[in-house]
Amino acid sequence: MAVGIFAISAFSFFNWLNTANSWGLQPATIRGISGLLTILIQAIGIYFSMTATSKIQNDIITYGQAFKAGLTVAIITALITAFCGLIYCTVINTGYSDYMVNEAHKAMAAYGKSPKQIADDLAGIKWQFSTVGQVIQALVAQTVVGSLVSLVMAIFIKSKKTSS
Repeated sequence: MAVGIFAISAFSFFNWLNTANSWGLQPATIRGISGLLTILIQAIGIYFSMTATSKIQNDIITYGQAFKAGLTVAIITALITAFCGLIYCTVINTGYSDYMVNEAHKAMAAYGKSPKQIADDLAGIKWQFSTVGQVIQALVAQTVVGSLVSLVMAIFIKSKKTSS
């Protein structure tokens, strides 16, 4: 749940700071950074899940058990993050998609893109920041990244000793 709450509150908070202090960061950059931070939080949750599973089993855990513990956290995190994104886009900040698309439009114009390039790029950007896009991205990204983190972390968490 911490990941979902962090994901929706971090963007709003840091975007507010950015606007209030005229830092000049693009909202999409802030969203990307907050997304990367959710991966760190997820990795910490995966680690604690694996070590807790190991402790329950008298400090004996196989690679498969460690991976399964991590994958469970990855899937739960994906579901919670997607749900929080849905709530954020449909209840908390109903103008999120329009805001992000408008900011992207302004950024592309400032970078000197032609009106045709902007129009071509906006279709993908509209989907990316739509409610459906946000939910799908959360489900896929959190599951894939959490699975990869679990695959690697399980190598280091698995027991070095065998059971008697």
